[in-house]
Amino acid sequence: MAASASLAVADDAGEMLMEKERLMFQRSLIEVSLAPMKKHLLELTALEKQRAEARDYTGAIAVREERRRVEGELERLDKELLLLQMREQSIKASQLPDRVTLPLEQAELSGVRLEGGLLTGWNKIGASAKWKLPALPPGGYEVILHYRSGPLDGGEILIEESRFKLKGQIDTTLKGPQEKNLGTLKVTDGSGSLTLSAATLIKDKLMDLMAVHLVPATK
Repeated sequence: MAASASLAVADDAGEMLMEKERLMFQRSLIEVSLAPMKKHLLELTALEKQRAEARDYTGAIAVREERRRVEGELERLDKELLLLQMREQSIKASQLPDRVTLPLEQAELSGVRLEGGLLTGWNKIGASAKWKLPALPPGGYEVILHYRSGPLDGGEILIEESRFKLKGQIDTTLKGPQEKNLGTLKVTDGSGSLTLSAATLIKDKLMDLMAVHLVPATK
C-alpha cells in the first residue's frame, strides 16, 4: 500500500510538472507574439490616418478593419495570457510546503545581530532583518514569528514586501518562547524581499527572534 501511494504521489508530481512546463511554453509563445503585433497595430493606426488625410477613404476603411481585427486578437491573447498566469500560480501554490521558513542566517541585518541561533539586538527603532523570498507565487501569506520577549521588551514590528505592509504587536512572553500569527501579508513579488523592522519599543528591546514562517493563506 505504501509503495502504491508513493507511486501515485510521484505520478501526480510528474503530471503537475508537465502541466507547469506546458503552461510556461504557451505563455512564452504568447509573450513573444505580443511585441510584433503591437508594433503592427501602431503602423496600422498611422497608415489609417495617412489615408484619411489623403482622402483615400476606401483605403482608410480597409486599414481600419484590419486595425480592429488586430486589436481584437490582442485582447484575446491578453485574456488567454491572464488565464495561463493564474493557472501557473495555482500550480505553484499547490506545491508549496505548509510552511515556508526564512533562514535566520540568510537575513541581511541592520542594527540586529545573529547570536546563539537567534536574531537579537532589536533595541532601536528601525533595526531590521531582510530576506530574499524564495520565488513564491504571489498571494496572501500569514506571517508567523517564533520569539521570546522579556518583561521590559516588546513593541510593534513592521513587515514589508515590495508594495504591501503589515504591523503586528510583539507581546511579553513571561511563559517562555511563543509563536504568534501577526496576520496576512499580500506578497506581490515572490522573488523580491521581505523586511522585518522595529516600529516601536516598550523599553529595552523588541524581542529575540527564533524563527520566521510564511504560511500560504490558501492552504
